[in-house]
Amino acid sequence: MASDTHWAQTRETGSLLGMRFLLFVYRYGGRWLFRLCLLPVICFYMVFRPASYRASQDYLHKMHAATSDFPAPRPWHSFYHLWHFADSLLDKLGVWMGRITRQDVVLHDGEIIDELLASGQGALILISHLGNFEICQALSETRPNLRLTVLHHTANAVKFNQVLSEYNRASAVDLVQVSDLDMSVAMQLSEKISAGQFIAIAADRVAINNTERCARLDFLGHPAPFPVGPFVLATALQAPVLTIHCIRQAGRYHIYFEYLWHGGGINRRNRQQQIDNLMQGYVQRLQHYCLQAPWQWYNFYPFWAPQLPPDSNSNRETSP
Repeated sequence: MASDTHWAQTRETGSLLGMRFLLFVYRYGGRWLFRLCLLPVICFYMVFRPASYRASQDYLHKMHAATSDFPAPRPWHSFYHLWHFADSLLDKLGVWMGRITRQDVVLHDGEIIDELLASGQGALILISHLGNFEICQALSETRPNLRLTVLHHTANAVKFNQVLSEYNRASAVDLVQVSDLDMSVAMQLSEKISAGQFIAIAADRVAINNTERCARLDFLGHPAPFPVGPFVLATALQAPVLTIHCIRQAGRYHIYFEYLWHGGGINRRNRQQQIDNLMQGYVQRLQHYCLQAPWQWYNFYPFWAPQLPPDSNSNRETSP
């Protein structure tokens, strides 16, 4: 993968049969047998996906420069990094198969969600590829009135998502495939927000159809491209904006809820400033939790590489 290759163009590795075999191992042999089978898979990945290894090393070097608590990266640290990623895929399966429940989750400031649900107010949730957002599925077990729509791009993970769907249990979480935010999508989301539902969208990857609609913000000491679209959408919806970070700590899943904006009307003159503030706030909180769980960052592509023209280094105000 070249430095200018988009993350969504990364080819999915592995066969459908192999994925089903690993799922069979997990279902009947448990987590530890599954992990044992993962060893050759990760070794294969290290050898045949060297771009992912280089991206991991780049991230680990930046993490070491950002905090002295993180070790100077060695080659085996990328193996450990990929191991965490593989383990997170197992968590996704565990959630959808009902093996990870509310008892496995620790909520921090969960009253934010409860207050919004009580008032019938919907919200936009900005998530990331740090940790495992799917753990939030466990929230629906104790909050039957929670309706959540997750916008995601799955074109480069078709096989895995096919396997996942075969074991998907009934849930209050809607997974919607979307490659770009246009006006029709924005209108549908506005209707959901008005009905008191929640919309989740990852805000740490630039959309494949809008690589020019991004801005460079400091992340771990270096400028990195972040998409403008989710933040333009936030100001258009005028609904509360939250961040949710779910990371694994001391053997349990910790979900952190935080407000980025309480919502409300905003005039066009101040809209760009609000977009800038939301982007800065999002990236700052992402870095905060990334420093808490550095091995749980799962963007295995050249994250800091240029993905926009040299003259496009500032936010662009455009309608979603």
